Amino acid sequence: MKRKIVSIMTAALILTPTLTANLSTVNAAYQPYSVTSVSDTVKLAKYDDGLLIDHVVYFPKDMTTSNKKYPVVVWGNGTFGSWDYYEELLSQIAAGGYIVVGDIDSFCGSGLTESASVNFIINESKDRNSIFYNKVDVEHIGAGGHSQGGMSAVNASRLNSKIDCVFDVQGCQLKYEASKLKVPTFFITATEDVIVPSSWVKSSYDGCKAPAVYASVKDVTHFGPVDGNCASIFAEYAVKWFDAFLKNDQTAKSVFLNGGALSKDSRWVDYASKNF
Repeated sequence: MKRKIVSIMTAALILTPTLTANLSTVNAAYQPYSVTSVSDTVKLAKYDDGLLIDHVVYFPKDMTTSNKKYPVVVWGNGTFGSWDYYEELLSQIAAGGYIVVGDIDSFCGSGLTESASVNFIINESKDRNSIFYNKVDVEHIGAGGHSQGGMSAVNASRLNSKIDCVFDVQGCQLKYEASKLKVPTFFITATEDVIVPSSWVKSSYDGCKAPAVYASVKDVTHFGPVDGNCASIFAEYAVKWFDAFLKNDQTAKSVFLNGGALSKDSRWVDYASKNF
């Protein structure tokens, strides 16, 4: 299967640093199509910050008929990954009431592409020809990512002041990079991850000076977020994290506090939090 092949390649290169975005040569028009029962997507390719990047934007089905504005989540892929590897996870986040911007960058660790995605969706919100015109809550934007994409989310938050919180899944960022974080960050690891071990992620948490949470999913490997059987546990807490910091939902925030639902969830171990 494609995912198994890519998983092997990812294991070899997951810690490869990068400063260069994966550029697309396709200048696609708007191409709306339905992917799942919980969200729609729009495939877009546009220049942003000098890069031509294919974006795939997930959004709630009611967005096109609603007068509401929706907070945003931008997403960074693992090494050799792309938006379609995270289709289930990103769809579920969108179903929670978010515009979710994915892309095709497979080497995004610098954060440049994910920061560009923030600027991309803000520009779309101003474009009268875009279905996202006046639909984007540009004051509430979060960044998430898996593996090298987790490092991307951390670094994108340093590059782009519009990012309000980070959801870092098995990120391979350096402790030094994490120490520069200024926004609430959830550091997630997995007990069976032998590619980015828990000790590496815990080091990032320890170095972080911003409000932070750390926890490890039990009996899950490095590829849990791309496994349809595991994606829901990541999506469940992603929605709660973004609800807490992008929707100012105090009930959602309480989930992450000491004694809250996360610390008592038997699917997770090694919970820690600080600076709340």
